[in-house]
Amino acid sequence: MSWLGSSARNDGGAGAPLWLVWPLAVAGYVLMGRLGLVTAMPPTGTVVLWPPNAVLLTALLATAPRHWPFLLLGGIAAEVAVTWHSLPIAWAVAFGAVNAAESALAASLLRRFSDGPVRLDGLAAVVRFVLLAPLAASATAALAGAALIALRHPEIDYLHYWQVFWLGDGLGLLIVGTTLLVWLAPSAAPQARIRGRGLEGLVLAAGLLFVSVLTLRLDADLGRLYLLFPFLVWTALRFGMKGATLAILSMTVVATWAMMDGRGPFVDLAGIDRVAAMQALIAVVALSSFILAVAADERRRVTWRLLQSVRELEQARFELERVNADLDEIVTERTRALRSTLARNEMLLREVHHRVKNNLQLISSLVALQRRGVQEPAMRERMARIQGQIGAIATTYDLLHQFGASETVDFGPFVPVLCAAIEGAEGGRARIEADLLGSAQVSADSAIALSLALNELVTNALKHAGSAPHIRVACAREGDALVLRVEDDGPGLPEGFELTAQAGFGVRMVAGLIGQAGGTIGTPATDHGAAFEIRVPVASAA
Repeated sequence: MSWLGSSARNDGGAGAPLWLVWPLAVAGYVLMGRLGLVTAMPPTGTVVLWPPNAVLLTALLATAPRHWPFLLLGGIAAEVAVTWHSLPIAWAVAFGAVNAAESALAASLLRRFSDGPVRLDGLAAVVRFVLLAPLAASATAALAGAALIALRHPEIDYLHYWQVFWLGDGLGLLIVGTTLLVWLAPSAAPQARIRGRGLEGLVLAAGLLFVSVLTLRLDADLGRLYLLFPFLVWTALRFGMKGATLAILSMTVVATWAMMDGRGPFVDLAGIDRVAAMQALIAVVALSSFILAVAADERRRVTWRLLQSVRELEQARFELERVNADLDEIVTERTRALRSTLARNEMLLREVHHRVKNNLQLISSLVALQRRGVQEPAMRERMARIQGQIGAIATTYDLLHQFGASETVDFGPFVPVLCAAIEGAEGGRARIEADLLGSAQVSADSAIALSLALNELVTNALKHAGSAPHIRVACAREGDALVLRVEDDGPGLPEGFELTAQAGFGVRMVAGLIGQAGGTIGTPATDHGAAFEIRVPVASAA
C-alpha cells in the first residue's frame, strides 16, 4: 500500500482513488474508535488515547484535497457509529466534527510545509509531523473538544479537559499516525539481510513485553520505569522506525491495560491526573524512541547510498578498465598495422631511390656517349656539366638508399662522397677537401637540392680557379641551420659581384634550388679566392 505515501504533494496530485480510500478510512475509524472507547476513564469518559483521527489523517494524506469533504463526512458518520450507544446523536456529530476538523487541519499543515509526499523518513520530517499534527492541530481542536465536554460535565476544570483531550488526540496521532505513515510508505532504500535478525527480534519483543508488564502493571514503583529504555533504545537502533512503532504500541497497550485495571505506578493519583501522567509518560517515551529510530534509519540510508556509490564506482572502474583494455588492444593493433605500413613504404621508397639512381646512371652514361661524338668545345662543356649534375643526383639517391632514409637524412656523410665523385670525374687535376664539423639532419628534398648546389659550385670553382685548384668544402651545423661553405684558391669574385644579377644558368639554378629548400645563399668575404655559403633549415630526425 505504498500509494498512501504518494499523494501528499503541493501540486494537488491525484493520489489514491476515493473508492478505495473511503471504505478503508471509515472501517479503520470505526475499529480504532471502538479501541479508543475501551480506554475511557470515569466519570467523564475521557479516553487515554484516541486513534481514529490518525486513520482519518492518513486517508486525507493519501488522496487529493478535492476528495477531502467525502472523507470528512465519512469520519463524522463513523464517529456516530462508534458512540451512538453512549452519546446522543447531536453530541456524537459535534465530537465527530471536532475530530474531522483536527484531521483536516493537520493534513493541511503537513501538505503546506512538506515538499512532496508526507513521509517520516528523516529527523526533520518527524519533528515537522510532531509539531504540526500532535501539537498544533490537536491542541487547537482540543479547545473545542474540551468545551463540549465542559458543557456536559461542568464540575471539572476546563483546562483539565483541554489537557486530557489534547493529549488523548495527540497520542493517537503520534503513535498510531506515525505507525500508519511509516508502515504504509514505500521503503526509501532496501535493507540488507542480516543473519539472525528474526531471532534477535523475538528475543527483543519478549524482553520488552516482560519489562512492560513488570514496570507498568505488576510494580507500582515509578523508579523502575527506566528499565523500559534499554529495550526501546535497542529496538530503535536495530530495527528503526518500524520496530520503534511496534514497541511503543505494545508498551501503550500494556500501560492502558494496567490503568483500566487500576494497577501500575500511577494508581495513587486522582482519575484525571492519573490519565494525564500516563499520557505524558507515553508521549515522552514515544517521541524519544521515534527521534532515535529515525536517526538510525537515516544513518542506514546514508550508509546504503554510500555502499551503492562505492559499488557504482567499482563498476565504473571495471568498465573503464575494460574499455581501456579494448582501446589498448585497438591501439596496439593499429600501431602494428601502421608500423607494417611504414616499413613497407620505407622499403618501397628505398627501392624507388635505388631505381632512380640506376636510371640516372643510365642517363649519365648515355650523355657521356653522346658527348664523345660532339666536337664543339662549348657543347662538350655543357654536356659535361649536365653529366655532372645527373651524377650528383644519382649519387644522392644512392646514399639515400644506403642510409635507408625516408623523410630526413644527415647530410654530412654526403659531402665527402660527392666531392670524391667530382674529383674522380676531373681526372685528379684538382684537390677537393671535405671538412665535416657536425651532424645536421635535413629533408630528403633538401639533400637533393644541396647535392646539386654543391656539384654546381665546385664545378664553377674548378672552371675559374686555375690548372691545379684547391677547393675546400665545409659542412657544419649552426643553431637551427645547416651551413655548407665552398671556397677555392682562385682569383676570387670580380669587383661588385652580385649573385642575383648573374646571367649564368648554373648560379640561377643553385639559387632556385636553395630557395625551394627554404634556404639562402651568399658570398662571404675571404682573404683569397672565392667563397659561397649556403644555409638550409635543419629537420628533426625521422
